[in-house]
Parts: sequence; structure tokens; C-alpha cells
Amino acid sequence: MSYEEFAAEFIEGLRTSMDPSVEFDRRKVKKVNEELDGLTVKFPDTAISPTIYLEDRYQMYEDGYTMDQLIESTVAMINGAYENAPSMPELTEEAARKSLYCVVVNAEKNEDMLRNVPHDRLEDLAVIPRYRVSDNASFIVTNDMCGTLKMTGEEVLEAAHANTNAHEYECQGMSEILRNIMMDQGMPDDYIEDFIQAQDMEANEVMYVVTDESKAEAAAAITSENAMQSAYEKIKKAHPDMNDMYVLGSSRHELILVPDDAVSDEEFLRSMHKEVQDTQLSNSDKLTDCVYKYNANTRQITIVDAPVMAQEQAMEVTRSHARAH
Repeated sequence: MSYEEFAAEFIEGLRTSMDPSVEFDRRKVKKVNEELDGLTVKFPDTAISPTIYLEDRYQMYEDGYTMDQLIESTVAMINGAYENAPSMPELTEEAARKSLYCVVVNAEKNEDMLRNVPHDRLEDLAVIPRYRVSDNASFIVTNDMCGTLKMTGEEVLEAAHANTNAHEYECQGMSEILRNIMMDQGMPDDYIEDFIQAQDMEANEVMYVVTDESKAEAAAAITSENAMQSAYEKIKKAHPDMNDMYVLGSSRHELILVPDDAVSDEEFLRSMHKEVQDTQLSNSDKLTDCVYKYNANTRQITIVDAPVMAQEQAMEVTRSHARAH
């Protein structure tokens, strides 16, 4: 069955399985790094409109799920989203100043989206504002929404930056992460410590991961002076000869930090990072192929071996990053 044949049969199956008052709107949806074929479900008595991405369902069909299974599971998911939907917040300036936060995306890959979203530039990244509705729900703030909030784009970004800079991120060495994974799997404490000591992991720690409790969109830590400086100070204790640190945008959800005294070949670090981006990540999770360096004296982020920018571009990047702090 072709993709379009599948889409037509799948959508018709949903229509006949749900209340006639429910409407379906198929359209292209711009997501971070990609444009998807979305089916938005509109209920008559709520503003909550879950979206089903048809490419995902077609892949499941090709993987062996039957049409009936896909329709049944999708109907259950839609009804669950409707029944458990958080109440939509009243979009006021006061509420926004508490709920806005920053995320980072690749500027070039999201050029079309950025035309309608207030944003700052940080090297090849764009810093954009999101509005947190609940622990599991948020949305990107567009230029049109700024009018509803009675805030300018700059005011929205300033509030998002302030909240992100105050947000708690954690920096963990790979040995800490492994220890937590093994503990979650129920392994005995003595076994865990013996294993980590046998590998001499803590003594040779050279990679650190920055994330947060949600494990989502935590690469925004790169915009937070508090998060970056705190991570630097932690790593400096284990690497007293470190001057600066390399910053890898591992994905949209985490950063990897490497002390510069542990790197003898920047080109190898770049190629390793790019290989991971090309082979280990979904398109939606990719952030950048670039490697950055954090200067502990200026507290600034720059691309390693970046081409010399035009003076106007350099000034704009500096201005944008300064606003973040």
C-alpha cells in the first residue's frame, strides 16, 4: 500500500471510529528541523487539539502493525489526550513571565520557522522562547502570540532568558551517569563501586553531560551563564590544568563538556561529534555539527575555528549572547 493510500484509509478509519462532532485537519506542520504530515484532531468543546503524524503511523504499518491495530491505538491515544488534557492557561504578561523559557535549535535548518518566532542568535544556533503549560505540555511563542501577551519579542526573550538562567541543570561525569544507571537496574552498591574503580573511570573522567530533571530540551543550558560556569567550576576541580572547555551539542536535549587539557586533537573531536550526529540521532533531535569552546574568562561561547565574521554579524552575535546573561 502506498503512503497516500495508507493515509486515506487510516484517516477514514479514525473518522468512523470517533464521535461525528470531532473534526480532522490534515496539513503540513513545521516542527524543529523538519516538516511533517500532520493530522490535527479538533474537539468541539476544548481548545486542546492533538496532532497525529502520519509518517510515524505509516512506518508502524510497514513494520507489521495492521490497520485495525493502528486505528484502535490512535483512537485510544486521542481520547486519552482529551480526557487528561491540562487546562489552557490564560495568556497574560504576568503568567508568561513565570512560564517562558529558552530552547535552542539549529538556525539554518529552521529558517522558515524563525521568520515568525522571536529569537536570538548564538553562533549557528537560534534561541527561541517556549511557554510551559504543564510538565508535559508547552508551545513555541510566535510573533503573533507576543501581541496576545502584550509583550514585545525582546521582552518575551528577556523573560525566557531570565527563567532559563535560574533553571537548575546538572553536570555529571560519565562515571556518575553509569553509577545511576546501574543503581536503577538494582545492582548491589559494592558491585557498582568495584566495577567503576576497576575501570578507573573517575580518575580518567574526560566527558561530562549537562542535562536537567526533564531530560528534554536541556541543550538550552548553553544559554545560561549560571549553568555553564557551574559546570566549568565542577570540572576544574577534577582537571586543575584546564583553561577552557569544549562544548558539544550532543542533541537538543543535552550538552557534552570536555576539558581542554584532555584534548590533543581538535579535528578528531570534531569528526567524532559529527559522526554521532550523522549516525546516532533522529533528524528531530539534531542540534549542530559544530564544536564550541567556553572561555572561562569572558564566559562566552564561540565555534572552534569559526570563520571570521563580518563586523556587523559579530556585533549581533555578541549582543544576543550578552542579552542571555
